[in-house]
Amino acid sequence: MTRFLVACLAIAVTGCAARGPSPQVAAELGKATALVREGCYACLQDALAIFERLSMPPRPATGAAAGAFDAALLIAMREKELGIPADASLERARQWAARISSPKPGSVPAVSPTVLLDAAALVAGETAGLDPEQRAQLTGRTRVALDPANLQRRALDAWVDTNPVAQYVALMIDCEQTRLRASINPAGVLANYEGVPLIQFRLAVCGGPGVPPAAPIREAHPRFLDTLPWEARRALVGSQTEAIDLYQGAALFGQAHAAFPQSPWLAISFARSSQSIAEFEAALTAFDAVLADTPTHRDAMLGRVTSLSYLMRHQEAIVTATRMIELGTWLIGDAHYWRAWNHYNLKALEPAWADAEIAIKLMQTTNVFMLAGLIAYDRQELPTALLRFDRAFELDVTNCDAVWMGSLVRVDQQDWPGASPGFARAMSCFSNAASQAKSDLAALDAEVRRAGGTLRPPGREQRQRTRLTRDMEVAAERSAQSAFNAAQGFARMGQKALALAHVERAIAHPRMKEKGEALKLAIEKMP
Repeated sequence: MTRFLVACLAIAVTGCAARGPSPQVAAELGKATALVREGCYACLQDALAIFERLSMPPRPATGAAAGAFDAALLIAMREKELGIPADASLERARQWAARISSPKPGSVPAVSPTVLLDAAALVAGETAGLDPEQRAQLTGRTRVALDPANLQRRALDAWVDTNPVAQYVALMIDCEQTRLRASINPAGVLANYEGVPLIQFRLAVCGGPGVPPAAPIREAHPRFLDTLPWEARRALVGSQTEAIDLYQGAALFGQAHAAFPQSPWLAISFARSSQSIAEFEAALTAFDAVLADTPTHRDAMLGRVTSLSYLMRHQEAIVTATRMIELGTWLIGDAHYWRAWNHYNLKALEPAWADAEIAIKLMQTTNVFMLAGLIAYDRQELPTALLRFDRAFELDVTNCDAVWMGSLVRVDQQDWPGASPGFARAMSCFSNAASQAKSDLAALDAEVRRAGGTLRPPGREQRQRTRLTRDMEVAAERSAQSAFNAAQGFARMGQKALALAHVERAIAHPRMKEKGEALKLAIEKMP
């Protein structure tokens, strides 16, 4: 059990007064201390307000300034965790540190505010929501590989068992450093701070074997909305016992974004998770919220471009992509790719081709080569298109469209020995995609049964079922079309057995049955 110095009623005690505070002040100090132990962001802000009020002249309460420092420092640390700018809170903590009186002779010494501030400076926190340039500057300054004997970190060791603020900052440092993470003893920490949600949350964020997840903390303490981002991450990653749930992840990030709108990380995380479930309007709104504060935020600009692209607002997407290219430095390959994609959808082949060729030089991905192949094909540059499609499939053998298009090019070139095996590979590729969608539908059905017939949020099940059903049906039909084309090719090459085997696959699909049976009759007449 935590060994708090309850006689002084503050977390970082600076010495006991000869005469205790009035019952009302003592109750207020106790309330603020309990709020710090509870540890949610709103709780810490409430605690700071109480401590600051009790620190006012003419009769500042003993320990109130120390409590205000602790609360302010923990608020800054939580802001780092949530991706909220923390400089103002850190400055507030420094101001309170300067007001804390030195311990009286013979009193039990408390951890020095300077020690805590020096250690807190080692923490980078959540930087994913920062603009790439800001992120590079911050991580280069703070996320250095710490030696296990680092003096600022080791200075906390004398206090971690008795001072929750020291324990909290120490865990933050250790969790960010691979070399230090292994030294954490979750069971020991939880036993020492039994019933202290502040420390339970810090361990849950850190994760690792034997660490309880974050969700139960919010269930027990409804104000603890701070857990939402980590609940969302868990939903999006899944686990051995839980399937990936894109809709739940997006819903949780949406709640987190609403709770902490000042966090660019949460805005961008919500936007990206919304994109993953095709909620492009919601994604665009969130990306634009980040851009309202930081107009040149490259990640948000790229998110705006992709959201506009999927909404078929091509000209607006081109304008933003062009602005990214003009700014330079970050995500230039992506900007050229999406500008090419939008030009292509507007049938502006020449500017689309120019951007696609630049994108290829900057990022070697299956999508870039696929787009370049489509543009080259429409420009009737068949050899170039073929090279691009083949490279797209090499980079990702699940890119069924790439092997399909490569085979179509070979048909145009009358290269049946190359086209027929290509369509056979496309048939298998699309068949696997259909099987995966079918498996995902079965998993959805199982999840619905486990949830008692209703999934949250409302409408999620139907949207997911509609998408998976469409994916399964489209992939199955494309597989049958590929089988039909392969059969035609093998028949032209005089390979009757292969042609019959593939035409049977085509006939199995209702939409290809009639054409398939006609082709089968022709194949059977072959010598």
